[in-house]
Amino acid sequence: MKKTIFLILCILCSLGAMAQKKSITGVVTDASGESVIGASVVEVGTTNGVITDISGKFTLMVDPNGKIKVSYVGYQPQVLDVKGKNSFNIKLKEDSEMLDEVVVTGYGGKQLRTKVTNSISKVKEEALKVGLFSNPAQALSGAVAGLKVTQASGSPGATPTIVLRGGTNLDGSGSPLVMIDGQLRDGLNDINPEDIESMEVLKDAGATALYGARASNGVILVTTKNGKAGHREINFKAKLGVNYVNNPYEFLGGEDYINVLRTTYAKSGYYCSDGEYVSIAPLTNLTGASPFGTGNVLGKSAWNIMGKTADNAYLLQKGWKEMVDPLDPSNMIIYKDINPGDYNLNNPSLSQDYNINMSGGNDRGSYYAGIGYNRQEGLPVSTFYERYSFVLNASYKITDWLTSTSNFNYNRANWKNMPGSNTSEGNYFGRIMSTPPTSRFEDEDGNPTLGPNVADGNQAFQPEKWQNFNQTDKFTMIQGFQIDIMKGLFIKGTANWYYSEGLYESFTKDYMDNMLTEHYTKTRESTAKFERNFAQTYNAVLNFTRTFAIDHNVNLMLGMEYYDNYKRGFEAKGSGAPTDDFSDLSLTDNGEGKRTINSWHEQYRILSYFGRLNYDYKGRYLVSAVFRQDGYSSLLGDNRWGFFPGVSAGWIFGQESFIKESLPFLSFGKLRASYGVNGNASGIGAYTLQGSYNTAVYNGNTGFLIGSLPNPGLRWEKTKTAEVGMDLSFLENRLNANFTYYNRLTSDKYADFSLPSTTGFSSIKNNNGKFRNSGVEIELSGKILKTKDWSWEASANISFNKNKVVALPENGLDLNRQGGQQIYTGKQLADGTYEKKWVGGYQEGQEPGVLVVYKSDGIYRSWDEIPGDLVITSGNYFGKKMYGPDAWKKLTKEQQKNALPIMPGDMKWKDINGDKIIDSYDQVVAGNTSPHWIGGFNTTLRWKNFQLYGRFDFALDYWIYDHTLPEIFLACAQGTYNTTKEVFNTWSDENPNAKYPRYAYADVLTNANYARNSTMFAHKGNYLAIREISLSYSLPKVWANKAYCQRVDVSITGQNLGYITSANVASPEVSNAGSGYALPRTLLFGLNVTF
Repeated sequence: MKKTIFLILCILCSLGAMAQKKSITGVVTDASGESVIGASVVEVGTTNGVITDISGKFTLMVDPNGKIKVSYVGYQPQVLDVKGKNSFNIKLKEDSEMLDEVVVTGYGGKQLRTKVTNSISKVKEEALKVGLFSNPAQALSGAVAGLKVTQASGSPGATPTIVLRGGTNLDGSGSPLVMIDGQLRDGLNDINPEDIESMEVLKDAGATALYGARASNGVILVTTKNGKAGHREINFKAKLGVNYVNNPYEFLGGEDYINVLRTTYAKSGYYCSDGEYVSIAPLTNLTGASPFGTGNVLGKSAWNIMGKTADNAYLLQKGWKEMVDPLDPSNMIIYKDINPGDYNLNNPSLSQDYNINMSGGNDRGSYYAGIGYNRQEGLPVSTFYERYSFVLNASYKITDWLTSTSNFNYNRANWKNMPGSNTSEGNYFGRIMSTPPTSRFEDEDGNPTLGPNVADGNQAFQPEKWQNFNQTDKFTMIQGFQIDIMKGLFIKGTANWYYSEGLYESFTKDYMDNMLTEHYTKTRESTAKFERNFAQTYNAVLNFTRTFAIDHNVNLMLGMEYYDNYKRGFEAKGSGAPTDDFSDLSLTDNGEGKRTINSWHEQYRILSYFGRLNYDYKGRYLVSAVFRQDGYSSLLGDNRWGFFPGVSAGWIFGQESFIKESLPFLSFGKLRASYGVNGNASGIGAYTLQGSYNTAVYNGNTGFLIGSLPNPGLRWEKTKTAEVGMDLSFLENRLNANFTYYNRLTSDKYADFSLPSTTGFSSIKNNNGKFRNSGVEIELSGKILKTKDWSWEASANISFNKNKVVALPENGLDLNRQGGQQIYTGKQLADGTYEKKWVGGYQEGQEPGVLVVYKSDGIYRSWDEIPGDLVITSGNYFGKKMYGPDAWKKLTKEQQKNALPIMPGDMKWKDINGDKIIDSYDQVVAGNTSPHWIGGFNTTLRWKNFQLYGRFDFALDYWIYDHTLPEIFLACAQGTYNTTKEVFNTWSDENPNAKYPRYAYADVLTNANYARNSTMFAHKGNYLAIREISLSYSLPKVWANKAYCQRVDVSITGQNLGYITSANVASPEVSNAGSGYALPRTLLFGLNVTF
């Protein structure tokens, strides 16, 4: 009976509840009228909700007096009243159409773009999504105005250099502060780009002063993803890539190489006045055992080349080739032609990236969890980078007044950068790639062999002999609680813990170093290094928001923070392990000098108080002020504390009635200005304030001497930035433009003050320098086309920056110069000498970073063009002088044998002062080595379900020098290495109108036509980089839904496709464009599925 009564009561309650609800229906479409499938429709304040079907329709039982919230990723959410309505026709607007996007301003602060009075740039989502990146910094090239990202290495996991607005250091360096979810990080290394929700770059001191002592070079704020209320999804993304070497050089094949080197050796010499021929090249290489010599013996030489005989003719049946000896047509040469790249490179190499994440939430809480795996093989053999990542972010409203936020992030990275037999990227892509094509990398039966030597030989022969293990583990844990005291007033406390550790081990087994004698190196060296970093941050922030008298809006934030960073580590090395099977350091030889050990630790702390006040009147007149006071443990006394304020203001003139009437096409207009101060103490090392001591041995006794002088009076560097800007939008926000001018002065720069030699010290570090950056930034974006089937969007930015040294420590030299060199001005003084000036180094009033080279006026194409009395005194490795025809004749024979004649085919050097002597002062300034103009642009074209995306960046107005082509390939480096097909454009009797000087044996040992840096190989570095071109296709929503998916995208992407530049170098991004690891060209295939 009791059960029956209970059941009846339950039914009555259910009927009552149903009677209090009503059924509503609706359809959700986008701006073009297309149905939005999978849009979330949730009754506000409950978990009651549905998603729209394939027609965009929904049906939901709701409270007759309630509200519904309609949302979908990429669109503005809408909240609608249900009262009095049963049917809804809802049209969602894309987020990209919002001028009022929200930007993160730091310490939990968010602000509408329209009300921001500072320079804060938001990185577009596509920049992080399209390519495959081991480091998110790789995606920032050209993404933000004024942010220069230099990708100097194509090694997987390599860290690009990031500099904002020219940097604050004298050499133009200085990386922005990186904050990830409020936690200070030492860079963007090992962060999974797929976990990033947003990335903002704070540029001016009006914004960065909030971070005080560490933000003089700007701030990059990274926020990881979190769930959204009313929207649940599971996402799987996969990318597979094929990487190809980016090498602009085309090397000679075996026959061309043998022809060129044999003829070059035969001609690498000169005649004395009495007719005696002096050969510079060792002619024994022509008939002996060398890469182009005919005296090699099969199996007893490192080269596969010989004079053809009846005994070795059978090799022609094993893939060898024959050719006529260019020095003696009656003889035949037999050789085997190989390409070193086939043995030393993984070309192509493979990359793969997999991510799966889930997210969701309701009015009480939200969550996001994701795991990722990234592996990229390097182009050098046996190299790779591998990353595992996991993130879990959650928030939960425990009560109406208490909310908890938790973040956990873990990343593990393993890598091997270079083969152990050759750890230099420059050598690997320079010397090794130019290894002679006659190298014996395999025997007659195809079995691998070492080749000429370990460093330049076959890197695939014995890679297992060098064992390397590199691993880092990084944990971030963040826990925060927010207490809502009253409407518009809350306090939030956050604890951040960051722990990282690195383990680096290596062991060298017995390896063959000479294949002819089968000799092995048996040092069996073992190293182990471990380092640990633990950083903890605790802060409390009070936030107050209120509107007074309708038009006065105020937001006030006050906070305090404590930061503690502790690092420690140790390293040990040993040699002489008993066998290849035992690499433990404890088993290495404990004899004298066989083992070394070192350890280190450092700690610093910062206590901070900070605040921010935002005020606006009628949303039109804006004022913002920030401050921070930092106490830094590395400074002493009164210098320990620094105060860093910032203020900014804005006027949204586009809302003024007289503007609206006179400029109806103007949708939005804002003027803004800011001024602020930042600090920096990163130039202070662990022993800068108290000095350091070094050990010294005197008469067999070990003692301690002062190694560097202490300076306890060092204080903060201070960077003051003033800025004005204008933000404009036209034609209902379809076109947007931002213009900014900034002037940044860093004073109290840490600089080395020169001391008299009698002190026993060369210098002492003090605060005595000033450095200025000034420039302009322009950002443009627009929705060029928008129809039902077509849309086209584009954005671009360009910035100009110039650096100048304002002041340096007084040292008694002109302009207080530090470093540099003297060159002629071309002016002769009254006493008959020639005026010189100092260039390069650091000088007051000058822009640092100049390229100084000899000026080339072309090539001497005949004897008649060579000035008879010309003398060249610089450039030759042995210090030999070079003489014109008349001056040469005046030398004795003994003098001629210790000198060199200037001959046709030599470089025609500009005699700057006209004294008929080319010396080290006869140089010119080609230009600056830092780009003055940088920028980028991207564009997205959509047609129905297809999307074409392109991202590009550029740099202009700077100079680079090619150290590879002239100094390695055309210089006949080491006298035997291969060269490129540019050698056919070098001067010879048969080719007098060639572009380049004559090709001669070991140029640096002879006339140094290529060894001297010259204007012939100095190039304007201007380039346009093609970062990504991607074509993607979204399956029709009906098809995706049949597969139980919300969305399915497939894509094909070309990444780092190359540079459009006049400089034929591997990478124009670096001013010293020597041989190195250029970014590989990558072809990516992608799949993105949302459930």
